Amino acid sequence: MDPVTDQALLFEALSDKVLHQLPPSVWKELFLGEGRNSIHFEQRQLTLVHADAALPADEGATWATFRQELQRLAARYHGRLDPYVHATALATFEDPAVAVRMAMALQRAAIGLGLRVGVVSGSCTLAFFRAQGRLWCTPLGPQPQRAARVAAGAALGGVVISPETYGPGEAPEDRCDSRDFQDSELDLSTLAVVLPPVAVRAARHA
Repeated sequence: MDPVTDQALLFEALSDKVLHQLPPSVWKELFLGEGRNSIHFEQRQLTLVHADAALPADEGATWATFRQELQRLAARYHGRLDPYVHATALATFEDPAVAVRMAMALQRAAIGLGLRVGVVSGSCTLAFFRAQGRLWCTPLGPQPQRAARVAAGAALGGVVISPETYGPGEAPEDRCDSRDFQDSELDLSTLAVVLPPVAVRAARHA
């Protein structure tokens, strides 16, 4: 693909994501103001943890309470949280072993939520941009959607781990060093609109 076309598609994907997941003021700052000059993209090998909850419409308060635990766990395991969309969450990690530990911790913390968790690894495009005076990053491309599909294949209360997350014979203990995203200051989740108030198996294919 032509680099110019590829860049245009990335801008389009970021615009769509910001428009649908963040307050309108952030989109205007990025795409109608000087914020556009701060946007750049990088390719990284990442592991994504996607979680969604099977909640009835009147259980928003339950998810709001769980979000607090989600933020605590993300800080503990050095993951970067994307904005929440309804009863879903996405965390991004450089270290697959730490991502799996985060997924297990989410499973333990989500009693009664009917949480489904998917873990995938692979090349991912990170979009970096400045908004509200800070630097943020968010994953684009097929990997976030793939993580959602893997999570959808999990049983209620379960975790599905895609096979490429570990190499042959590799266990979580083999990769125990976690790295922060040093180039991003804060979780993107803090920009999100405030919404109203078991088994583990490997995925065959995603």
